[in-house]
Amino acid sequence: MGQTSLIKLALLLLALIMGMPVNSHGQDVAGLLLLIRQGKVDSAEVLIARLSFDQPGHPGVRYARALMQSDALVAAGLYKDIVRNHSRSQYMAGSLMHLGEYYYAQGLYVQSRQFFMRLIRFHPDYPDIVNAVNLSLRAGIASRQIDSVYIDLAEITARYPDTAFDIPEELDLTRMPRRSKLPHEPAVPPAAPAPLRGLGEGLGSKSNQLQGNYTLQAGAFGDYNNARRLADQIESIGYSTTIKERRSNGKVLYLIMVGDYQDRTAAMSVADMLEAALGIPSFPVAIN
Repeated sequence: MGQTSLIKLALLLLALIMGMPVNSHGQDVAGLLLLIRQGKVDSAEVLIARLSFDQPGHPGVRYARALMQSDALVAAGLYKDIVRNHSRSQYMAGSLMHLGEYYYAQGLYVQSRQFFMRLIRFHPDYPDIVNAVNLSLRAGIASRQIDSVYIDLAEITARYPDTAFDIPEELDLTRMPRRSKLPHEPAVPPAAPAPLRGLGEGLGSKSNQLQGNYTLQAGAFGDYNNARRLADQIESIGYSTTIKERRSNGKVLYLIMVGDYQDRTAAMSVADMLEAALGIPSFPVAIN
């Protein structure tokens, strides 16, 4: 055991001897986050080690671990766990913000915008809401979803009439639709879906000729260009896609289908991979 590890172990034992009562996790987590904000990494590591042992499932502990992660993908996985399984916790808003920033930095603007808009709609008191709005608008512009950006901007200005935002110069405010009232939305986010299963590897098919029993549907768009952009993102991490046309109520929908799998379990493993890597939800569809 190295000298650094021995020092950390000694500090941990000292913290356990002099530490707070077991029922003070809320205060402990608040103190932990303060240490992280102050840049006191060594002290934060000691405290997070104790809290991880006492209550490893606490969303605040997972949030702190994500903040201290040097691997952005691992941090994103921790934030997603909070979003999926602890949506009513006080760490939900910060997790949405960090996920929006993560996907924005990756150039995955469609996914980034989804997290930012969820934050904007459900957490109006978030202290960095102005930055979330600005990044959301810029993500919409970067992904060429201009019409949708104007709709979002109309909703945002209705929600925050007294807040000044840095509206990108590319946007023409005269194109913003009028809104008489906000759409009806629940006061809290919907219940979180089930947690991610283990991620599969090497299960994507490279052949466009479907031979298996299942494929994945990863999206449905009324605009072909939007479907093509999402398909390109999926193909960028090694999975094959096809875009199928389907007519519904006189309109054409473009469906993104991913891969070719022998059974539903294999398909769901790849669905988990797409969710973890790109933030793209998908579901298995039987091949006729």
